[in-house]
Amino acid sequence: MPDFTDFLQQFVPKATSSLPNLLHQRLEEALQNGDKVWIETNNDSFAGIPIRIDSDFVEILTLSAASEDEEPEDPGYKRTTWLIRLACIEAVAYPTEHWSKDRLENLLGGEESLPDRDHDED
Repeated sequence: MPDFTDFLQQFVPKATSSLPNLLHQRLEEALQNGDKVWIETNNDSFAGIPIRIDSDFVEILTLSAASEDEEPEDPGYKRTTWLIRLACIEAVAYPTEHWSKDRLENLLGGEESLPDRDHDED
C-alpha cells in the first residue's frame, strides 16, 4: 500500500517538509530580534543568543566571565558557541514581553477590580 505522504507529494511537492515548525519559527524570531533563549535537551540545558539556524541545527552564543583559574592575570570574558541539533531540543523558552514594575502592578491591580464571583446575587 502506498504511503500517504508519497501520495500527497504527487499533488503538493514537499508539502510536509516545507511547512516551518513552531520551534524553528521561534528560534528564527529570536535570531532576528537578538533575544536570549533557553534550550532544554534530554541531557543538557543551554542559554544564549541564536546566531545561525538552518533546517538541522541552531548555533547559540554565550558570553560569560572567565574564571580566575582560567585567566589569572586578566580575568576577562569568554565566548562559547553551542551547535545544537534541532531534533534533540525538547523545550525552548524565549522572552515574549517585558514589563516595568509599575506596569506589572497596574496589570495585577486590574485583576483586583473584577467583580467577586464567590458571592451570589439576589
